[in-house]
Amino acid sequence: MLVIKETLVSTLAPSDEAALKHITYALLPDGIEFQPVSAVSGDVWEAWAFNGKTFEPSVYSNFPFNSYAVDEQGITYAARTEGIYVLEGTTDAGEAIHTGVILSPAIFGTLHQKRFRQGYFDVVGAAPVVRAEVGNAGSSIPILHSKAVFPRSLMGVKWSFLIADFDELGQVELFPVVLTRRNARPV
Repeated sequence: MLVIKETLVSTLAPSDEAALKHITYALLPDGIEFQPVSAVSGDVWEAWAFNGKTFEPSVYSNFPFNSYAVDEQGITYAARTEGIYVLEGTTDAGEAIHTGVILSPAIFGTLHQKRFRQGYFDVVGAAPVVRAEVGNAGSSIPILHSKAVFPRSLMGVKWSFLIADFDELGQVELFPVVLTRRNARPV
């Protein structure tokens, strides 16, 4: 919500941040094509939310709603032509809801091959899991006591991590071990 406490006589000086937001908002319709709900067919729906200062996208699948609202108590409502629904609980029409985060693929500052021995996760949940992927290989590892131990067989340059089945996720710490060849020394 924008509140301007200035009179008509006062002058407003735009800041760089406001100008950047205006440009970003102006470019969004050019970069994203929105289809009317009636043009979408099939059973799989996606809702996109742009979060944070840099508009990081979050994708929510199978959400056949056209609008959302959150009240003062933090209850989330969703609407579609059949009515208004409260979004709460751990199931969706009897099926379990699986949470997940996909971290952007990264080279972790070097083009050398690397592996990960372990990762630390500030996570709450009954059975959280992390999947490490590099090249065409990957492995799913349970997160036990906020720690996951990765297999030594996974090595590569560009890594992706997927974290799933958690209730809350905070800080993630991943420490790469950079693999380099040692130069042969004369005897």
